[in-house]
Amino acid sequence: MNVGSIVIREDELIKRLLAQQPSAEATLERLRMRFEGRSAYGAFAPIRNRSCGACKMTVAWERLQRAQNGAFITCANCARFLYIAVED
Repeated sequence: MNVGSIVIREDELIKRLLAQQPSAEATLERLRMRFEGRSAYGAFAPIRNRSCGACKMTVAWERLQRAQNGAFITCANCARFLYIAVED
């Protein structure tokens, strides 16, 4: 995956998040500033194996179900917005 596809994917996630939760815009901007250039993940991280893809914290089952239904949830540890990773 190249940098261009990462930016496009993040843009898609931002659009989806703000369409679902318009009030999340301020939180999104804070997270983007907090994680900018600090890791491979910015304000978003995929859920993989029931864990946050960025910090590896396990996601509670009820919250995981919400994400599986298309909702964005936040990581209880690193505060990133989490989403279900789509396998390529």
